[in-house]
Amino acid sequence: MNILIIGGSYFLGPAIIKEALKEGYGVTVFNRGTRSPGLPGVAEIRGDRTCDEDLMKITGSYDAVIDTCAYVKGDIRKVRDVLEDRCGRYVFISTVDVLERGTGLLLDESAKLETRDFGGDAGAYILGKAALEREIADAGDHCILRPSVIYGPGNYAPRENIYFKWISAAGQILEPSPSDGTFQAVYVGDVARAALRACADEGFSRRTFNVTPSEPITYERFTQILKVSTGTDFEVIKITPEEALAGGVPFPFPLSAAESEKYDGSALEKTGFDYTDICTGMKEAWEYYVHSR
Repeated sequence: MNILIIGGSYFLGPAIIKEALKEGYGVTVFNRGTRSPGLPGVAEIRGDRTCDEDLMKITGSYDAVIDTCAYVKGDIRKVRDVLEDRCGRYVFISTVDVLERGTGLLLDESAKLETRDFGGDAGAYILGKAALEREIADAGDHCILRPSVIYGPGNYAPRENIYFKWISAAGQILEPSPSDGTFQAVYVGDVARAALRACADEGFSRRTFNVTPSEPITYERFTQILKVSTGTDFEVIKITPEEALAGGVPFPFPLSAAESEKYDGSALEKTGFDYTDICTGMKEAWEYYVHSR
């Protein structure tokens, strides 16, 4: 296969590139060139997707496109308009955050999309992704992938790295207690593998998949995961959610059940897909963090 990756500079993009090269695929990346993948066999086109002239630089034909950085209405349409019949299946990386919040239900792929604006960058991000899901529905052969919280080597988001910094700097972490908040996390390599499956598997055509292990993780459970994955016996300092909020402690996940959602990732598993054990994935993230310091 010959695939085009829109984005590809950070975290998920390089993971997809490496997975595609392992499969022997031809890989072209289109991005602003802020960070080159620097890998043999990867063709690079430098440009900004918001600039029509830059999009015209994409002159090849592709069996599939993986779009990792579409955020606002029109982003996908512009790429499809340029590629026309030079593009096979279009794989859009969305997010489970597009699903309607506060229902109390286990959210599978059939759940309603969020229409409310929660304000700020997060609110705009959710509405932008939801609009793009509607946009791609009429864009021919496509697949939508909705990851939950993505973790793993090279993560630039303030998630597991917050804990890694606490452990390496002070030999301790903070844990909110009591807290009934939960979250779901998926290894970056799993999202990459799902994206490549979505390119080639006919069973993924015109389908949407939540990409997440279905088990919710509590803060207490996450502490145990960190102990196993880092191999360190760090100190656990418990503080109340009220103290955390008052002190501006940057806990990256919901602190209460009322803020938490539960997502069903079983549809992808029914295709034969297996998720990486979180202790295994977190160990790789920790080792990457230690060696890159």
